[in-house]
Amino acid sequence: MQRILAVAVIFFVAFIFVIYNYYYAVNFPYQDDFLLIQFIETISQGGLGVAGVLKEMFRTFNDHKAAVPRFISLMEYYATGRLNFRFYIVLVSVNLIYIFYFLYLQFKKSRLPLIYFLPAPLLFFQPLYHEISNWALTGMQHSYLTAFTVTAIILVSRRSNPAFYGAMFCCFLATFTHGNGILSFPAIVFYFLCLKDFRRAILTTVFMITCFLIYIIGYESGQAGRLPNDVISFLSSLFGFIGSSMSLWSQPILWSAVWGIVMVAFMVFIVFKIARTYFNEPVTIKPGTVELLALFAFIFVTSTVIAIFRSWAGSTIASRFQIYASLATVIFYLMLIDYAAFFRKKSVLTVVIGLSFFYCAYSYYKFTGMVAGQKTTYLADVYNWKTNRNMFSVEKSITRNADFYLTPGYEKGFFHLPEPVVKKEQLDSMFAAAPRPVADCEMYVEEWQMERLSREKVEILTHYYISSIVLPARKGLLGDRFLVLKDRQNGQLHLANANPKVEAREKIVTDGTYYKPGFHSFFRKDDLAAGAYDLGILDVSDKAEKAFFLLDKSLLVTTAGLTLQ
Repeated sequence: MQRILAVAVIFFVAFIFVIYNYYYAVNFPYQDDFLLIQFIETISQGGLGVAGVLKEMFRTFNDHKAAVPRFISLMEYYATGRLNFRFYIVLVSVNLIYIFYFLYLQFKKSRLPLIYFLPAPLLFFQPLYHEISNWALTGMQHSYLTAFTVTAIILVSRRSNPAFYGAMFCCFLATFTHGNGILSFPAIVFYFLCLKDFRRAILTTVFMITCFLIYIIGYESGQAGRLPNDVISFLSSLFGFIGSSMSLWSQPILWSAVWGIVMVAFMVFIVFKIARTYFNEPVTIKPGTVELLALFAFIFVTSTVIAIFRSWAGSTIASRFQIYASLATVIFYLMLIDYAAFFRKKSVLTVVIGLSFFYCAYSYYKFTGMVAGQKTTYLADVYNWKTNRNMFSVEKSITRNADFYLTPGYEKGFFHLPEPVVKKEQLDSMFAAAPRPVADCEMYVEEWQMERLSREKVEILTHYYISSIVLPARKGLLGDRFLVLKDRQNGQLHLANANPKVEAREKIVTDGTYYKPGFHSFFRKDDLAAGAYDLGILDVSDKAEKAFFLLDKSLLVTTAGLTLQ
């Protein structure tokens, strides 16, 4: 009965995670996703031949040669004639389940009851790394390279020559999925060194060097790389990267670094324990240990490289890297129950399971507002692109520079978008029919000056938040709230995400409400053309039911900024 319950909980947690990601996914490209549109636009012109297609597939973009994601998009283009970014997010979820299965295979070797595995899905299947689980290209890059790495570890553990060469091919694929993929080779070298298999360790190194030489053909350096400013920032980034599953709490940089140090220290202890075999001392290495250590070694080397080249700009704690932090925490837990009898006590297990449930639930609480806001932003931009050929999800400079392939891709049909949540004619009718609000909406504009670091300079960006915490009435957990902007001069209509701010934790617990009343919208200084805009709020439910609320102020956009009048 206990095993059946554990199986049910594991499947339920994974199912909720997959459904959550699918619900919040939109078939709309964001930022680096444009790379796939550019690739297909180049291919669609024809005349490249096999060599030309391969050259485009292995072209460098921002330090990475994303050949595998490009290949997937090419196969989809040949099969359907379109790119579907929501489909790519489904593939990411499949990869994440496979990666988790690797962890289960190592746990299974311990022969402990399945209930001891319950903390693992709770620590892994949560939206801490939502930029992987809900961002098409970034998700494919990080999930595929990790999936290739764990497959390589599984293969080398079979200790046969065909499996070894299969592992080398997986590491090659990881390298040409994401720039960090080449670090899968050191993980395999580490695996063989733990087993004192020097011949295969040397052979793996030869494959790694060969792969690196292939990688640097046509390589172009990105903009983010620079050596650290000081040792403290480097170490903080190194350990904070590994331990950033603790970034949910206050003082995230501190606690992430502390947690990273604790995990690395424990892994070093296990490595020294294994290293005693080099001195012919009897050592008991439990099944699955070396496989888990190899994956942790990959995470540690990845953290080191990223800290070396990115810590100059501040902490490397970022959602797109935190799949590695989640994996590190699960690996740490699995090693603890294997090597520390204290953590196998039923009372301790009960506490750990309880804390894991709380951690998982808190992660959903903390990030759902952000994930929902991204969904609403993409849905708004489906309308904006189809109607106005603009979007607010990325900077105007990005769409301007990408127009030479975005517009042709849309016109050719492979950059294909779903139907917008509302038509322009409907919005015009809503503005015409809506009564002027009697109550004061208590709207306000916040102006934020942000610093963006690059290798050459510090750029000052001006951001604006248009908000109210009074009206309209509170929206539910599901559905989407949009700010509608109507240009008084030409009647052009724009949509922007207007999901409200998230309630305080106490309010959520006592009242059961997630969002505050009102709305909250983000704009950059140059998002909107100069002019005056009438404002309204549009709520669209999951059943496509619409409610419109006219706001009592208009927005004035000038070269000086955004103001309400």
